[in-house]
Parts: sequence; C-alpha cells; structure tokens
Amino acid sequence: MANVTLVPLASQPTGKAAVVSYNELLKHPELYYAGIDLVWVTTASCLVFVMIPALSLIYSGLSNRSFALTLFRLPMITGACVGMQWVLWGYLVTFSDSALSSNWWGGQASAGGYKSVLGMPISVGDGTNTDAVVPELLFALYEGMFASFTAAVVCGGTMQRARPQRFIIFITLWSLLVYDPVARWSWSKNGWLKVLGTLDFAGGTPVHIVSGTTVAAFAIFCSIESNKGPSEFYRAAANRVISRAKEAFYNVRCIVDIAYGLLTFGRHALEDKEPPMNIEQPLFKKAAASFPYNVNFVVLGTSLLWFGWAGFNGGSALGGNLRAVSAWTSTHVAACAGGTTGVLWIWAAKGIQSLAEQNPSMDSEYRDSSLDHGGAQPEFSRLSVWSFCDGAISGLIAITPAAGYVPVWSAAIFGVVGAIGVNFLKQEAAFFLRNDPFHIFAMHSGGGVIGMVLTGIFADPTTTGLDGHSTLPNPDYTMAKRVGLQLADVACGGVYTFVMTLGILYFLKAVAVLLRITKWDTSCVDIPGDMFQAVLQQQWEGHIDPETGALKPKEKPAQATGSYWPS
Repeated sequence: MANVTLVPLASQPTGKAAVVSYNELLKHPELYYAGIDLVWVTTASCLVFVMIPALSLIYSGLSNRSFALTLFRLPMITGACVGMQWVLWGYLVTFSDSALSSNWWGGQASAGGYKSVLGMPISVGDGTNTDAVVPELLFALYEGMFASFTAAVVCGGTMQRARPQRFIIFITLWSLLVYDPVARWSWSKNGWLKVLGTLDFAGGTPVHIVSGTTVAAFAIFCSIESNKGPSEFYRAAANRVISRAKEAFYNVRCIVDIAYGLLTFGRHALEDKEPPMNIEQPLFKKAAASFPYNVNFVVLGTSLLWFGWAGFNGGSALGGNLRAVSAWTSTHVAACAGGTTGVLWIWAAKGIQSLAEQNPSMDSEYRDSSLDHGGAQPEFSRLSVWSFCDGAISGLIAITPAAGYVPVWSAAIFGVVGAIGVNFLKQEAAFFLRNDPFHIFAMHSGGGVIGMVLTGIFADPTTTGLDGHSTLPNPDYTMAKRVGLQLADVACGGVYTFVMTLGILYFLKAVAVLLRITKWDTSCVDIPGDMFQAVLQQQWEGHIDPETGALKPKEKPAQATGSYWPS
C-alpha cells in the first residue's frame, strides 16, 4: 500500500505532518485517529439505522388496515437488501477511484465486498489526508446507512402497487443505477457536482430529491399502465393544468368566467347537448377514503425519525467537533419550527374554513377541500397531530442539505418555509400523483428543493469551518450564482432519477416481474408469510376466491376424507 501523510495526535498542536506507511497506520491507529471521532461517527451510524424502523412505523400507521403489515416489514427488508448491495458494489461505484471516468462512477475493483476497505484515512476540508478524521471502513458503514434509508423511503410509494418480492428486485437495480451515481456526483471528492462547488451537507439531492422523484415516477407509471397508455394520462394532465390556469385567471377577471359560461351554454344548446359540469378526469378522481391504521404509530415513528436525524445530519461532519454540534442544533430548530408552523397553519386554515361556512358570501377560494374529513368538518378548536408530524418532517428534510453550512439562527427559516411550501405542494400534487398516497414526492422532493435553494442563500463560511478543516467552496461566488448552482444540482439529480426509474420500471414490465395491475393485485389483502399456510387452506376449502382475493360465504364443510388436503 502507498504511504499516507498524517498528523499524529501527539503532534497536532504543532501541526507537523508525518509520512507513515499503511502498515504502520494499521499497527497504531490510536496515534492518528481520535477516539471521540470514531465513537461519534459509529453512534451516528446507529442513529441513521434507527430511522429505518421509524419509517416502518410511519408507513404502517398511515396505510389502511389491509396493507399495514407489508409496509411495517418492507422498509427493514429493503434496508437489508440495499445494505448488502452497498457492500458488494455500491461503495465501489459511489466512492472508489476510477481510471476511466472518476467524475461519474467508481471502478476500483478491490473496494467491492470491502476487500481493501479498512484503515485508509478519509479526509475532509481541502481533500488532503492531513485533515483525516475517520478510517475508510467506518466511513463506508456510515454512508451505507444512507443508502439503506433512501431505499426505505421509496417503500411508501408501493402501497397496493408492487409485490414486495418484486419490489426488492426493482430497488436493488435502482440503488445501483440511480442512487449510487447521484451520491457520487454530490459527495465524492471526484464527483462532478462536488467539483463544481455545490453545497449538499447530508443528502438534499441524493436522499430526498432522488427518493421523492422515484416515487413520482413510480406513481406516473402506475397511472399510465392502469389507464392503458400514456396518451390518456398526458391528456388528463393537460386538462388539469388548463383548468387550474383558468381558475386562477377567473379569480381576477370574473367577467371572463361569466362570458365563457354563457358561450359554452349557448354552444351546447345549439348542439342539443347537456352543458358540461366541472368534473375532473377519471385519472384524477380522488381515491376512496382510507382511514389510517394507527395514529400512534405515526407519532412514535416521527419521534424516532427526529431522534435519528441527529446522526443523519450531525454525523455528516465526520467527527466530534463544533460543526457537528451546530448541524444537530440547526436540525432540531428546523424541526421545531416546521412542526409548530404545520400545526398552526392548518389550525388557521380550519378557522378560515369555519368562518366561510358561517358566511356564505365569503370567497370560495377559502374553502379548502383538503381539510374535509368524510364530509364532517373538523372542529376549529382542535389541533391536528397529522399537521404537526408533516411540518416537523418537512423541516427536517429542508435543513438536511444545509445543516453544516448555515448558522443556527437561520434554521427556523428552513422549518417555516419548508412546512408551508410542502403543504401547498401536497394539495396540488394529489391531483397528479394519486398513486402516491403518502405524499412522498411533495414531502421529500419539495422539501429537498426548498432546502437546496435556501442553502445557497444562507451558506456561511464561519459555520462551514467550525470543524477546523472545511472551507466554503467558491467563496467569491455571488448569492445568485450559488443559488443557480444549487438549482442545477437539483435539476440534474431529479431528471436523471426520473428517466432512469421509468427505464427500470419498463424494463421490468417487459419481463413481467414488478407491477400488479390486475384486480387481484390492486385489491388484495395483506397476507403475512406466517399466515400463508392458513390462507392456502382456506382457498382449498373455498373460503377465499383466488381470482379476486375476496372472502366467500362459508359453506357447510364437506365430510372429512382422512387427508389434510382435499383429494
């Protein structure tokens, strides 16, 4: 192995570097790695792992009863499979060097399976080993948790749309072809976005925008397939955009609305047709009301997610230093601001809606249909725990790319803007992505974009250098140029993810191994593996229809034949 240049701990006050062999480094790692750094990054890896079962609780609690068990177990299974993928080739593609094209993908074969991943120092700051903080094996463990968590986020977009076993095939290909390259662009010292100077501390693009865009592509693919061709989807989407534009225009020019209505009525009267009603296209009809399985699961999952985010953002400093403390404090402040904004925002909206119901002359734009709950209006005096959880998670997502770059006082802005922006995006995205029942695209992609833009606005050189090593890239850039660079990062990651995800889905569709579009696939109940034998028995006895999955009326049992299975 090659020699490395390090600053021994005993000589750190003097700052004198020493050239040591790799074998010498492995014999005496305590001379070159601070124990507090190793302990903190190891703890941060465990905290990120806790976020995966937190997603299990949230998705299971939000889903309907028939799919709760699948979404409870699927994130953990997905995290394990993607973690194995990371060991075999994910780390190789994301962080290893490549002689051919090191800016786009890695190609060091010895990194596959962690064969050569052990004690090589991973540097921060200007990229020299004199600023090494943690050994490569610990760095690979920590980054592997990010890969598993990102894949687990995508699980929420598969409710009643993909068989779990087939989803595992999809997510394994997706991790290799989508997550690994985008993560390399943003985080590897050789990544082309990193070289350009984009700011993404803990995963605004590789984690949140990539996962949200993947769920959006998955939802659009399901909509196109269920409507038998893309033309109907595009036509319905265009009609929706036009109708929204007309609504906004009519709010300003009411005379145009009246004239258009009269002309439409007259034209249909001449054609002896009934005037059209304001009915949405079938593609955008709201899904049937589905009550959440368990509200307590959602609250507990949000709490664990909040707790785990300490390692998600704080651990990205790769050491126990003041920058890690600042990152975690900013994360906590953003979550508090987002949760408070979310609950008060919806509470105020309920109040406006309550006044609108009492005063019929009030403009209809204040009647927010998204606040309806089965036709019964919620009480104005009650605060919504759903809104609090949504706001807190939106704040956590928004601060993710900025935690190590922005001062703590600005973190509240991320939480407030993230909660409000995600709330507006959820209302609009619900019409286009009805196969995204948990609003993952609005939450993660919307919050990620907001966070990336605000990072370019509030990035601070002093906060960036709190670890004693790092410097803000391109300090001479104006705010407008830095924001433009952030938007370019968002666009590249989002477009690449959307195109590649659709490509993977259509490839798997060609071999018939992913989606369930048939009646049995979309209306089946959740059947845990331990109950599979009992379900088979009921199918043989005629209690479950294998075509539809519905329960049949029980008939008088036949006389026993002496065998467990019917002859």
